[in-house]
Amino acid sequence: MPLRLTFALVVILLVVLFGAQNTDPVGLQLLFFRFTVPASVAVVGAFLCGVIVGALLLWTEHRRALRRQLVATGQLPAKKKASWWW
Repeated sequence: MPLRLTFALVVILLVVLFGAQNTDPVGLQLLFFRFTVPASVAVVGAFLCGVIVGALLLWTEHRRALRRQLVATGQLPAKKKASWWW
């Protein structure tokens, strides 16, 4: 069995065990909304939000590096005006 598949199965097993053991409800508040969810859902939800933010940051850095490479090889013209944001 490939190492990546083994690692993925172990992580999935740990997530399932975590979810099965943490079923007590916890209260969450976001602005003026109140939620009551199991503790495992709150932790996994926060983890997934972190994964999404990290993936977006990695994606934008990859795009910048690709653009720098294309500009350096002359396949893409350089930007004329530097932007404060992008």
